[in-house]
Parts: sequence; structure tokens; C-alpha cells
Amino acid sequence: MKLQNIILVFTLLIAISTASCTASKDSANAINEDVFIKTKDTKLFANIRGVDKSTPILLYLHGGPGSPLGIPIFKAYSGYQLEKDFIVVYLHQRGIMKSERVADNAHTVSNYVQDIHYVVSYLKNRFQGQKIFLMGHSWGGLISYMYLLDYEGEVDKFVAVCTPLNSSKMLKGRIEMILQWALNTNNQQAIDELKVLQNNSLNLSEEESAILVKWMSKANGGWNRNLEFKKINDAVNYENKFPEWLKEQKHIESLLKDEILNIDLTDSIKNIYTPLLCLTGKEDTSVPWYIVKKEFENYAGPKEFKLFENSHHMVFIDEEELFVETVTNFLKEKN
Repeated sequence: MKLQNIILVFTLLIAISTASCTASKDSANAINEDVFIKTKDTKLFANIRGVDKSTPILLYLHGGPGSPLGIPIFKAYSGYQLEKDFIVVYLHQRGIMKSERVADNAHTVSNYVQDIHYVVSYLKNRFQGQKIFLMGHSWGGLISYMYLLDYEGEVDKFVAVCTPLNSSKMLKGRIEMILQWALNTNNQQAIDELKVLQNNSLNLSEEESAILVKWMSKANGGWNRNLEFKKINDAVNYENKFPEWLKEQKHIESLLKDEILNIDLTDSIKNIYTPLLCLTGKEDTSVPWYIVKKEFENYAGPKEFKLFENSHHMVFIDEEELFVETVTNFLKEKN
């Protein structure tokens, strides 16, 4: 299956090694290593990359859950640039991609959160004395917040990218924002279909969910509006696995759906003090920025908020240079 077609299939599923972005081989101090990290019940695959082994560690948690595209997309765009200043750890989350498969009952939110602790502990032991930063995109950011609630002080700073805190509120906001797009563009079919969904936003049938995904893929150009297929092709070395992994993603989403919809961290983040950089896209119809901004106010620790004016859900694609600059400045500045 051609990757362009795979990405189109992926767009229908989300209600989200390496040729062109290889770490510089000129540096004798560079690192590009694949490892398996043991947790309490499985082994997680991670690719560790950077041009200088003495730089701080940046652990990246992709969106999803279960997404096989989150890692290669991030790596192909902003990831390879961040590798110039950080050792970037691209973690394949439990049971997907190159990580070991686990039983269905092992796909719980708490297990995903515990996995972060095991990975951070590994990195602390492996790179002793070096700072460790955490970055999570969307679902990856959500479990990162939950990890910080349980393990305050384990990482030095946290970057949340387009991350929801209250899943049910975010779903309602998603429908509202897409409906506003439909009204602004005079798309009557979308208006009629989305108004029906508004009244049933937390109990969407499979058919209704398909309607929501259809308009999500169109509203404001969709999350993949600036995606260059050649760039992703150059960054993927396991294309033959994608059809199988996309099926697994859909299954994992079904296993976690009810648990995720009950997550509300709005008040809980009053207990987190790790320095936070919160990033969001103004045109993101998956995680509306104004909801993120309101929730952000509850965060207890030092915090910065950045709205990317020309970005959808993948701010690290839509405004790549600004994203890298913003993240690098935040992580390097002294608190």
C-alpha cells in the first residue's frame, strides 16, 4: 500500500529508520541507537538520536493512542532539527509499532502512564547528570500530565502540544469548532450533520463518529494539509507494516475509548509544578485552542502559553521553524 493512501486511511481513523533526517555522521559524539526498555509487563522500543551525546534528553510521546504515524511524522519535520540541541528519544508506546505486543487488558491508561516512569528511569540511569525533558503531543500530552501528577520532579520541564485535559469537554468543543467552520464556509451539508451530533456528542454511534471524522478531515484544511508525502516516505523504513499497524490502532482506540472519555484533569493540574510550555494551533479542530487556554490557567507551576496562528493539530509541521525555536528557547532558558 502506498504511503499516501495509508495516510488517507489514517485520516479516516483518527476521530494521529531514516534517510532524510539522519543525525550528523560528522560528529564522533553523535548517537543513533535502537533500544528496548523493560517495564513491569512488556518491552518498549525507542530510537535515541542526537548529534551530541552530552546534550539534554528530550523524550517524545506521540499522539494516538495506537498511532503508527505520530513518530515518523514528528521525526521527519521538527524532530530532526531538535536533534541538533537535544538527544531526542522517539518512544513507541506499548503494544504498537516496534514495541512488544500486549494483551488487550494491558491497554489501560494507568499502564501507559507507568510506562513513562520506566522510560524516564532508564534514561536517568543511562544519561546520568543530564537534564531530562518531556514532550507530549495530543494523547501523548494527556498521559504526560497524568505521569507528572504521579511522579512530580522526575523530569526538568514539560512541553504539551495540542493536548486536551477534559476529554468530554474537548469532544463537544471539537464539534462546535467544526460547526463554526461549516457556518463560515456556508457548507450546508456539514451544518445539518454536525447539528445532529451536537445533541449526542458523548454517545456517538459508529455512523455518527464517521460523520465527525469526515468533517474533521476537511475543516480548516485538515491536520495533514501541509504534509509532504515524499518527506514522510523518506522518513519511514517500515511501510510494509503500516496496514497491519493501522488495524491495531483502531482496536487500541476501541479498548481505551471509554476510559479516555472519563478523563478530566482540569482541577488536578493545580498540583503540578514542573515548568510547562503549552503549545496549540489556532486552526486545530481536533483540540480547540480556546479550551486548552482556559484549562492552562489552572496549572500550578511556572508556565508559558503559545498560540500558533497558522497551525492545525500538527503545529510541528504547519509552523516547523517557529515550533523548533519556541521549544528550544524554553528548554534552554534557566528558570
